Amino acid sequence: MGKRRRLKFEKKPEGLILNSLVDIALSLVIGFIVTIPLFFESGIFVNTPGVAKASAGDVSDIKVNIHLLDDGSIMLNEETVSYERLEELLPELLARSVARKVIVSTEQNVKYERVVQILDLAKQKGAGELALLRSRR
Repeated sequence: MGKRRRLKFEKKPEGLILNSLVDIALSLVIGFIVTIPLFFESGIFVNTPGVAKASAGDVSDIKVNIHLLDDGSIMLNEETVSYERLEELLPELLARSVARKVIVSTEQNVKYERVVQILDLAKQKGAGELALLRSRR
């Protein structure tokens, strides 16, 4: 007589295996924790509610009004200046301002690239708040 083989029946696990799902969830959480600060630190934030308040004629601490013209020229507080002169004057004006607010307005045909360039310059020079006006009155 030959040897009898014993067959071992292994029980397969029942239910859902959660090991890989937990790994994926933890990877996503770590990814969000690492990337969220990048979104908030490098952005240019524009404040629109302050514009309505400023245009209502209230007394405010606005020292820097920049208006971009269609022909490419820049008006800083009602005076025409070059881009290089704007770079020099912005830090001085912002230093005198408590709120360090910069309001940018444009004529109708000014390109967005130019507006973003001015917003970026204002932020680099120390602007605390940026505001955009739809039209200048």
